[in-house]
Parts: sequence; C-alpha cells; structure tokens
Amino acid sequence: MTVVLKQPNKLFSFIDWNKQRPNAPPPGDALDAQFSEILAAINDLQRALGDIRRDDGKLVDNSVGQPQLAADLSRKVVEEIVGKIAPMATTMAGTASAAQYSERNAQLFAADAEAAARVASQLTSGLAEMRKYIDERLGRMETRSDSVEMYSTEAEDWANYAHAQSDNAIAAKDEALQWAEYLAGPVVNSAEAPAYIANSKFPNGLYYQPVEGGLAGLWSAKWWALQARAYMGSVNKFYLGPYDHPPLAGEQDPDTGQVVPNPIPPGSMYYDSVTDKLMVWNGTNWVEPMALAATYQSRFAYLATAGQTVFTGLDMNGNTPVVGTSESTVCVNGVRLLPDEDYDIAVNSLTINTALRAGDIVQWDLLVSAADVAPGSVNAYKIQPLTPDGLVQDFTLQYLHPVSGTPTDTTIVASPELLVSLDGIVQEPGVDFTATGNTLHMIAAPVASAKLWAQWYQPGAAA
Repeated sequence: MTVVLKQPNKLFSFIDWNKQRPNAPPPGDALDAQFSEILAAINDLQRALGDIRRDDGKLVDNSVGQPQLAADLSRKVVEEIVGKIAPMATTMAGTASAAQYSERNAQLFAADAEAAARVASQLTSGLAEMRKYIDERLGRMETRSDSVEMYSTEAEDWANYAHAQSDNAIAAKDEALQWAEYLAGPVVNSAEAPAYIANSKFPNGLYYQPVEGGLAGLWSAKWWALQARAYMGSVNKFYLGPYDHPPLAGEQDPDTGQVVPNPIPPGSMYYDSVTDKLMVWNGTNWVEPMALAATYQSRFAYLATAGQTVFTGLDMNGNTPVVGTSESTVCVNGVRLLPDEDYDIAVNSLTINTALRAGDIVQWDLLVSAADVAPGSVNAYKIQPLTPDGLVQDFTLQYLHPVSGTPTDTTIVASPELLVSLDGIVQEPGVDFTATGNTLHMIAAPVASAKLWAQWYQPGAAA
C-alpha cells in the first residue's frame, strides 16, 4: 500500500500571540492542534520507512530493482557488456569454423590448430575480463544500496528527533496548562490559603491575599475580578441608562431590556437625553446631583480700632465695598463669624455685634449669588456671505438652518448678539453698526473691496 506522506503545516503563530499578550499563556486548543499536526506527519513518515527498511536495519528484500536505478544505468551496463562480448563472440565463431576445418584437414592444417589454441586462450582471457567488469558494476550497485540505507537511517534518526521534540513540546504544553490553571486564580477559604500555596506545584510567585467577603485569593486574574466586584459593587443596579423622561419604577428600557427597580433605591441615576443632565433619585424626586453655590467675588480688609464695631468705606487697600445683592462672609483674625448672630450688613456697611480690640483684622468677602453663576448657552450661526458695493448700508442676515440646511432669517433682539468683522477688524455694536431682526445696518457703507462677515450668537435656554 502506498503511503502518502503528510506535510505538517503551521496552524497558529505563538510568537504573535506572545507579542500581543505577553502575560497570557498560549491557548491550549491551539497547542493541541499544532501537536496533532506534527504527530500525524511523524506517523506517516514512520509507516513509509517500514516499507523499505527491515527490523535489522537492512533494506527490505527485493526493494531495489530496475525501476529504482537511474534511468540510464541498466542501459549503460548492458551496452558495455555487449561491447566486451561482441568481439569475443566473433572470435569464437571463427575459431569454431577453423576447428571444424582442422578436424577435416588435421594433418594439413596443424598450424591452424595452434592458432585455434591461441584464440581459445584469448577467449578465456576475455571471459575473465568480462567477469571483472561485471563484479565492478555489482560493487557500484551495492555502494548505491548502502547509500540508500544510510539515507534511510538518517531519515529515521530525524523522525526520532522530531518525536523527541514533540514530547518536549507536549511537556511544555502540560506545564503551561498547569500555570494557566494557577494563574486563573484559585479561590479558597482564608484559613486554607497558606497551606494551598505551600502544597502547589508552583508555589513561587503565588501570594495569599484576603478579599472582602471572607474569600482568599491569589494575585491573579480571578483575584482582580473579585477586587473589581468589591470596589464597584452593583453599579448596574443604580445606573439605569439614558431616558428622554424620568423613568418610572418597574419601567423597562426597550433598547437594553433593563427594568427600573421597584421601588427605586435612593442614589439611582439616569442620563436625561433631552436636557443632557445626569439625574439622581433622592428617594422622592429626580434631582440634579449638584447645586450651584455662591462664589468669591471681592475681598475687603479693615484694621480695627479699640471698641470699633462698624466697618464701611475705604478698606486698608483703598477699596470700597458695594454690596448690592451679594452674599457675604466675615472673618475676624481668621475666625469665621455667623450672620445675624455675630454680624449684620445694611446697604454697604458691616456691623459686628461685639466690640473689637485695636489691631484686630476684619476680612469681608462679597460673593456672587448662585443665580448669577448659573450657566447659560448660545447657538452660534455663521451669517451667509455679505457683499458690500460701496453704497449699501443695510444687509439682510441669514444663516443655514442646522436641520433643514435652508437659508433662514435671523431674529436678533440686541446688537451685541451679532459679531461683525470688516477687513479683519471687529466692529463695535451701537458705534459701528446696529442689528435687529434680520437686518444689519452699518453706520458707514463699506467699500466695494471690503471683506465683511458676521456671526450670530443666538441666546439659548439655561443649561
């Protein structure tokens, strides 16, 4: 039976795997597949060697015939033998004829008999030469047979080497799998963890680490997963995802399938896709997770005299407070006072309820109210090209609508909403131009070669 030798193929690049995941073990299924490919090729090679080599190391009988010899070898041997025999055959034919003639004419042709003897001697010498030539050819054939056997032996040696390397690879795979099992992070009882590490096949590098909840882990992927769970908890329980309305208890998100808890636990959050805000459930209502507070605006410092209680007008730095609607914070020698209880403010005057000593430092800070720091928003639109001709002072203002893409008239309420540039110089509202509705009026008509452009900042809703 003819054995078709299998050529092993490379099924997986472990070098690429190691480059991309230097800390990850090789995939076991890829290792098994590669080893199976190599072993199949080795088995085919060993079966093929069994067809040409006996158990004693010699070639199988009758395994080398004319088809195994070089194409011209048989023809050359025959031609050389024929070349040697042909002259002798001719001589033998002549000798036979002479012998018959001599038998009939023995007395007359004695000299011919002597010549026949010489011819016979030549024939004997020729036969010896032919035997020597044939022996030489047989010797060459035996040498070639030895070469075939030598190559067969070398092939078997390589097969044994490949098999040994395959065994080494399997051993390495087994060790890698064992490491993978350990690095996957065995989780054991806290009290049993030290003994578990001591009895492991690879104790070096494995360190006991307690994890909240009574479990003990190792510095491994599973340990970090447990840590992540301990740190993060059930975040998905509190974050409900995006909604365009306040979600109701028990409501299901049609996109994700997530169901709002019922009742909604305080601290739950959702992203309002309409207002672009993150909203938090306080147990009763959905509220914003932050509140605006008053912030620092200006500071005034006074050096008190003995018994002084009222502070107003110029301070130590020559600044005068203008309170208006601003809130205040007051400190004496770095100690903050309580409003109403420790001090009162009327118009632009600060009255401290306790008389101060000479040299006391009063620090009075005015704050911007929360309402004044509330963020706002504007929509910016580039005005369609404006073309001066040296005479026109009034220009129609249009912009491309962001949804329909069609030219749309502006609805300007006050001139400062419009930014106007003339030859790269920003124009001053009310001085260089006025704007209302969809009309820009230039105080002076721009020359025909001027570059005139504008940008409208449309006031938006408070963010």
